[in-house]
Amino acid sequence: MFLNGKKIAKTILQGLKTTIKKQKTKPCLAVILIGEDPGSIVYVRLKEKAAREIGIKFVRFDLKNNVSQKKVLDLIKKLNSNSHIHGIIVQFPLSKHLNSNLIAQSILPEKDVDGFGKQSYFSSPAHLAILKLIQAAKGKKPTYRQARKTAVIISKNPIFAQPLAELLIRQKIKSQCVYLVNGKIKNSTAVKKADIVVVAIGKPHFIKPTIIKKNAIIIDVGYNRVNNKPAGDVDPKVSLKASYFSPVPGGIGPLSVAFLLKNTYLSAKFNN
Repeated sequence: MFLNGKKIAKTILQGLKTTIKKQKTKPCLAVILIGEDPGSIVYVRLKEKAAREIGIKFVRFDLKNNVSQKKVLDLIKKLNSNSHIHGIIVQFPLSKHLNSNLIAQSILPEKDVDGFGKQSYFSSPAHLAILKLIQAAKGKKPTYRQARKTAVIISKNPIFAQPLAELLIRQKIKSQCVYLVNGKIKNSTAVKKADIVVVAIGKPHFIKPTIIKKNAIIIDVGYNRVNNKPAGDVDPKVSLKASYFSPVPGGIGPLSVAFLLKNTYLSAKFNN
């Protein structure tokens, strides 16, 4: 069964739109896009479209791929000091010459609506979206807590994976991170035994049915382009073996955008 993130996101956004209409201060989101990564460009466009539709102001800064780190940090410093800007995000991934961690930590915690900084006031929208889809599957299966207790997060990035594992553990789901190293999954045995598999590796259709447990919940966070069409990190054939499967597009993407805009609204509400 497919997990319809787009439908859940629409409900969240409709609620935000109604609430924002009643507010004096309109939330404002600043987005820094570096380079021309196809996935990043698509996500920024989706964020801009959704923001404008619900009444959130959107300011976009396009920087060249070879931009210096100093210039990026100077721009963030300027946005940090602008009281009209309530949320700041830098669209990842970044060029290798840039220090992603330093850039993420430079955003003020109260404006870090992507939740990447260690002191951020907000949870990551992607993590919230993943949790929401898992809960949606749980709602359809009353015996979920007894039947599904383990999760693996397959990723190349500990900054993404480790906080997510901790979030799931707080939800009483035993979780561990499994990393992609040199194009291979370390500890594939853990993946085959997991009741929930979250995949974020940036390799189209990399996860095949043979590597997952029957009736597992599969959450695909990947976004790639294959033949100029969106593709996830999970082979669509996995949906025939999984009990629940989040598609690409229409799964995590729309929900992540909705939670990003909700964080921006909350920042405007509590910081004015």
